[in-house]
Amino acid sequence: MTCKEAEQMIMPYINDELTDKELEAFLEHVCSCGSCYEELEIYYTIYAGLAQLDGENEGQDMRNLLQEALYISEQRVRGRKLFNVFYTFSQVLAMAALTVIIVTEILNL
Repeated sequence: MTCKEAEQMIMPYINDELTDKELEAFLEHVCSCGSCYEELEIYYTIYAGLAQLDGENEGQDMRNLLQEALYISEQRVRGRKLFNVFYTFSQVLAMAALTVIIVTEILNL
């Protein structure tokens, strides 16, 4: 992912509008690119500051809010990956069981 692509994803990230695939690429880039992280931090600080004016997140450290949001996003990506692995494994296992049942029935004829 390029910096330009990452910068275009900042607001969709803040608004929780990224797909899992986009989120994973965005997080990977932002965590390894200091300038994109700073850009995200600026936008997130503005967003969190406005929310604070509305009575949300009062008294919270803006930097900690961003760190928490990034951590939650990373956990979401990991959780979805784990779910996909488990889902694929269960599908393969179900197909194998179905194959065994069919073969057993054919041999019993």
